[in-house]
Amino acid sequence: MEDKQQRIRQLFVKLADGTSTPDERKELLDYLEGSPLPEALPLADELPLTGNWPRMPEDAGEQIRMRILSEASPAAPARVRRIGWWKAAAVLLPVVGLSTWLLWDRSADSQLYVNNARSVQVIRLEDGSEVSLNRNARLTFRGGANREAWLEGEAFFTIAGHASKPFIVHTRQQLDITVLGTSFNVKSGEQATEVVLNTGKVKVGDGGKAVILQPGEMAVYDAKAHQVSTQQADTLMHTSWKNELLPFRERPLKEVMGFLQAQFGYAVTFDGPETENLVFTGYLSTSDLQQSILTLEQTFSIKISIGNRRLHVNKQ
Repeated sequence: MEDKQQRIRQLFVKLADGTSTPDERKELLDYLEGSPLPEALPLADELPLTGNWPRMPEDAGEQIRMRILSEASPAAPARVRRIGWWKAAAVLLPVVGLSTWLLWDRSADSQLYVNNARSVQVIRLEDGSEVSLNRNARLTFRGGANREAWLEGEAFFTIAGHASKPFIVHTRQQLDITVLGTSFNVKSGEQATEVVLNTGKVKVGDGGKAVILQPGEMAVYDAKAHQVSTQQADTLMHTSWKNELLPFRERPLKEVMGFLQAQFGYAVTFDGPETENLVFTGYLSTSDLQQSILTLEQTFSIKISIGNRRLHVNKQ
């Protein structure tokens, strides 16, 4: 076993030095695709960085690391071990194509939060900030000299003010939201990120052009075009989810009932198209089916019957 570990370490050194052969690179890749041991990985000072391998930008490495951490089993919080050869791993990553390197970061411990529950999860960070995590959201937080968080999904932040320690939220599109003390909502998706500011002031940018948001404004970042646009926003509509409410504005009842179907697992039927086309504006509970049904019944003077995992909408 010791000989194998030594062999792997030598292969990494040759890879970083640009002297490895195709067969040696395949041997290294085969090993890493199996069950690699941390003990077999070289330290940073063992890796000469004089080769011609492309370097991964540090912020890109952070984004991949955040995504890998989010695949771990949920724990609140889960400690993530750090090892000092992160920078060397970032050099090797584009060549080897293995993001497992990024399981180890470059500084103090981080905390990972994953919300797989059916309700909103409220967490309090070590700096006094509070974060509401929506369903299926993942947050990695690192405190210390700098306050940084990596978000996938949707979260509402109430940031404790520290003038000398900005709080930066990173999203999967490498968009950064920088704040000093404020409350705002971030929804990070595959192709776009939305930032809605409730109070205070935030700076939103991707390393190029940045915009400053005022309360009541929303920034929308198009990851494909690398563009940020701003617009006025109804903050209550965008942040009601943290109170386990879903907003609707002039939506047909058929669409609203489709939400209940997806949220609670009930099939939906109507007694006719007139009922389907009723228009609803308001809020429904995301955790209490009976409350949502009562809201709709009182709004439209209809009757929603429950039976055999089915919701049937009738005129009264």
